[in-house]
Amino acid sequence: MTDELRSSGDRRSVHLERDYNTTPLDLWQAWTNPDRLARWLGTPAGPIVGTTGPVRISMGANENDWVDVAVVAADPPRLLQLSWEFTGEAAGRLRVQLVPITQNRTRLILDHDGLDASSTGYGAGWQAFLEGPLAALFGEPDDQAWTVRFDRALPDWRAKKLLRQG
Repeated sequence: MTDELRSSGDRRSVHLERDYNTTPLDLWQAWTNPDRLARWLGTPAGPIVGTTGPVRISMGANENDWVDVAVVAADPPRLLQLSWEFTGEAAGRLRVQLVPITQNRTRLILDHDGLDASSTGYGAGWQAFLEGPLAALFGEPDDQAWTVRFDRALPDWRAKKLLRQG
């Protein structure tokens, strides 16, 4: 498990790595199948892969809890790169790489670039999603609310040293 807060110029990124007991194809479908994505991240307005424009993902009950994503690159089931435009924030880029470890174990490498000072919140948010509802799709217990996981992770993300890149 790797969690890092990185900096390049005036922008920041978060880097997380998690291992799941599943195949790269199954994990890919958790990210790209609208029904499965809705079970752990948010409800997309339609398919993400195969569309030409942005797709809105509703991520909560509040009407302002949404993100627009569009595919920048897709290499199933290994790599998914998305533009990421959360309401009221500058556009960023989400890169999800899936690396087989064994036949039924896959490492997810997530890099979310183009962030501002909100990067610690994104780190805690991604950690809460990856360790809770996404892991639950593959048999891990999800015994805590997302907000509890987020609140527990945020102090660690705020305490991380900023690693300089480039």
